[in-house]
Amino acid sequence: MTRLRLLLLLVISSVIGSLALLLPGCFKNPRELVLGEWQEVNKLGYVEVTDSTARWRGGNYKATFHYTWTQDADEPYTVEVSRNGEKWQADITFESDNEADVYLHVFDKLPTEAQDFIRQKNKARNRPETELRMRFRRILPEK
Repeated sequence: MTRLRLLLLLVISSVIGSLALLLPGCFKNPRELVLGEWQEVNKLGYVEVTDSTARWRGGNYKATFHYTWTQDADEPYTVEVSRNGEKWQADITFESDNEADVYLHVFDKLPTEAQDFIRQKNKARNRPETELRMRFRRILPEK
């Protein structure tokens, strides 16, 4: 009986030791993961993200947004974005280290024409009509 207990104790401790070695690599800090240069998948623009700013450039439009983390413990992570005195929230989820989905809570702040356009696109894709979601891929440096 004591050999069985000893064997069981060894198996459990080896499983716990293995998990302790493997799990820290699975949980990445979103504050570090978000940094870098990203491209919107439909090539609408590029975003360069630093620790407190996101610089958007696309077409003839350039803008700088400031952000602060409001929730970085669980996905979706939440940031408060501000520009020109206006503030709104955005939820971020990471599909991988190099893919991110950003759900912007700005639908009610958009012009009516833009709202109608987004409603039509979302309806065609069977998505909620007021959802403004963008998918980004990291721009990896050339090797």
